[in-house]
Amino acid sequence: MAGEIISSADVDDMISDLPEGVLLHILSLLPTKDVVTTSVLATNWRHLWTYLSVFDFKIPNARYESNDQNQNSVNCLLDLVGRLLRKSNCVERLCIDIFEIAVDADKVSSLISSASKHKLQYLKLSLGVQNDKFVLPHCFSAFESLNELCLGLKFTLSIPSDICFPSLKKLVVSDVTFANEESVQQLFSGCPVLQELTLYNCCWENIEQINVAISTLRTLIIYFDVLCVDYDHYMTVMIDAANLLSLSCTCHAAIEFNAVDLTSIVDAYVDLENQYPPGHGLYVAYCIFELLSGLSSVKSLDITNETLECLFFHKEDLDLLPTFHNLTHLYVYNVTDEFTTTSGFLPDILRTTPKLEVLHIPTVALEYLDGEDSLLNSLPCCLKSSLNRLCILNYLGEDVEIEFVRLFLKNAAFLREIRLFCGRSLLANVEKVANIQDQLQSVRPGACVIEFFPRDNESPDDESDDESDADEAANSGVFPAAGKNGHALTD
Repeated sequence: MAGEIISSADVDDMISDLPEGVLLHILSLLPTKDVVTTSVLATNWRHLWTYLSVFDFKIPNARYESNDQNQNSVNCLLDLVGRLLRKSNCVERLCIDIFEIAVDADKVSSLISSASKHKLQYLKLSLGVQNDKFVLPHCFSAFESLNELCLGLKFTLSIPSDICFPSLKKLVVSDVTFANEESVQQLFSGCPVLQELTLYNCCWENIEQINVAISTLRTLIIYFDVLCVDYDHYMTVMIDAANLLSLSCTCHAAIEFNAVDLTSIVDAYVDLENQYPPGHGLYVAYCIFELLSGLSSVKSLDITNETLECLFFHKEDLDLLPTFHNLTHLYVYNVTDEFTTTSGFLPDILRTTPKLEVLHIPTVALEYLDGEDSLLNSLPCCLKSSLNRLCILNYLGEDVEIEFVRLFLKNAAFLREIRLFCGRSLLANVEKVANIQDQLQSVRPGACVIEFFPRDNESPDDESDDESDADEAANSGVFPAAGKNGHALTD
C-alpha cells in the first residue's frame, strides 16, 4: 500500500543469509577500514572480517594536535592488528602505513612476531619516525613463505646476523637509516633468491660502502635524493649481480658505482644530478666514467642530459668512455627543462655505440654542425652501419634544426624513419611544415619516412604559442623520472 511504513523487523536480512564465501568476497572488495566496521552490524558479522586474507591498515596523517592523542590512535590500530593476527589463521597480505607519528618499537616487534605465525606472501611496514632505534626481531626469519617485503621503517635500523627470507623475491627498502654497514649486508645476504631490489631514499650517513652481491638479482632500482647522501660523504655502491637485467639509478653524481661483470644487463636508466659544490667536478666525472664502464654490455640506455653534462671537467678524457658493443637503443632526456640543448658530449657517446639503431634526443645541439665536436670530424660508426630511427622530442622547425636533420639524412645510410615532435602552433602552420618536409626529403627522396607529431603533453585543442608550449612541457610528466617503462615514443 502506497505510503505504508515497513518496520525493519519485518524485513529479512537477505545479505546475512548469503553463503559465507560470497560475503567474504564482497568484503574483500571494500577498504579495510570499512570492512572492520561491519563487525557492529550483527552478532554473526562480529568476527567475519577476520576471515579475510588481505588487509591494508593506514593512518595517513596526524589527526589531532596532541601528540598523546595521535599516539593513542596508533596504539589502538596496532592493538587491533595484533588481535586480528592472533584470531585469524589465513592472512596472506598485510600492509600497515602510519605516517609521521611515533610508534612504540615493542608493539612493532610484537606485531611482527604475531605476523610471522601466518603464511604471509606480502608484507608492507611503513611506520616510525627518524632518530628512534629499532632492531629487526629474530622472528622475522620465520616468514618462510614471504615473497614480497616493503620495509619502510623510519628508524635507525639494526639487522641481526641470523635474519633470512628463504622465499623472498622482491624487497623494497625505503626511508630506513641503517645503523651500520653490517646491517645492510645482513639484510642482503639473508635474501638468497631475491630477484627485485629497490633502495628508496634511505639515509646512508653511517655507511661508506654498500655491497649488492646477489647472484639471483634481476632488477635493481636505486633512488637517493640529495638529503640521503651528503656530497662530502664519499660512498661506494658495489654491484656484483651476474644475472642483473635492469638497473635504474637516480641520485647525485658524487656516489661511486662499481659494477662487476654485468654481462647480462639489458636496460639501464641513469639520472645523476649535476648540481654539486665547487671542487667536486673531477671526482663527479670519474664516478660517471666508472658507472658507464660497468654498463658497457647494456642494450637499451636511458640517460639524462644532466648526467652527460657532468663530464664537463673530464672533456680531455672522453676517450676513456667504454665501447657499448651491444647498445641498440639510446634515449637522452631532459629532466628539469625539456628545452635545454642536448649535451655537446653526445657525439662522443655516439662514437662508442657501433650497433646503435634508435636514437632519441630532447633537442638539437649546435655543436653537432661545426667546430671540433662536429659529427663530420669523426663520423660515428653507427651512422654508417646501423642507425635507422631518429627522434627529436622538442622540434621548433628553425633553420639550424633543419640543417641538423639534413646532416643525419646525408650521413646515416640506413636511416629509415625520423620522428619530429613539435608544438601545435608549428603543426598548425601547414605551409611551414610542408616547406620543412620538402627541404628534408630533397636530401634522400623516398629513402626515409619523416613524420611530424604533437608533443604528448599538449591537448588537441591547445592553440597557444611556442613559449606557452614550452612552459607546459616543462611542467608536465611526459618523460620518465625513474626510467622504467618510459618509452612512450619508441614504437
